[in-house]
Amino acid sequence: MLIIPPWNLFNIIFYIFYSLTAVVLIYSSSRNLWMLQYSKFSMGTGLPSRTAMIILYTLPIVAATATAWPYLLNASVIQLIVYAAVTLHFAKRVLESLFLHTYSGKMETLSLIFITTIYSIVAGMICYLNAQTIPAMDAWFYIGMLIFFVGETANFYHHKLLADLRKAGDGYHIPRGGFFEYAACPHYFFELVSWLGILFLSRHLFALLALIVFTAYLTERSMKTRKWYQEKFSEFPKERKSIVPFVF
Repeated sequence: MLIIPPWNLFNIIFYIFYSLTAVVLIYSSSRNLWMLQYSKFSMGTGLPSRTAMIILYTLPIVAATATAWPYLLNASVIQLIVYAAVTLHFAKRVLESLFLHTYSGKMETLSLIFITTIYSIVAGMICYLNAQTIPAMDAWFYIGMLIFFVGETANFYHHKLLADLRKAGDGYHIPRGGFFEYAACPHYFFELVSWLGILFLSRHLFALLALIVFTAYLTERSMKTRKWYQEKFSEFPKERKSIVPFVF
């Protein structure tokens, strides 16, 4: 069961605008016209990465809480779980930014604004739509809880592997351990697993659209990351995939 919004003028414009924005971003990045500048692809301008990451992961929590507030105090169990999944996903990233990751570069201001806006729209919209839920917790809902837990746990584990490499203090290394042995960006893959779990919990069309957009963008960025590793490290294993271990 997928909950479809009423196709009034506002929803039509919103869904078209969101989809076109995603298409433009992914196309421009794939053609090297413009890409989000952070992490390995930072140009060295903008805010310190830690500050930027805290901002871009905190504001979606604010957006989610603001749009959920009208029903939050009297929320059903389903509404609480969906809201918790969205906010916990971003809260985890805030905590990782504060206490786990070692940053050395900067995030360009326009990239920060763009990512923060997209994340805030996704978090806010899913929690706004959460005012209408599926009638009851079904098998897919429980599967969604499991998928979300697996995604968040595995994502954290691979972030920890990356953080341990950076703590050596001598720049980037070829990631080792876990599914890094089989893909350049398994942390991206498990982030998508988390969003798949949120889709199964929310069951709204917008959650599916958000998952499709995130999948397209992170797949394209993982391909660039794999290429970056290959150019920087001649010993980077050629058999490693980009994002999905063993597959792609």
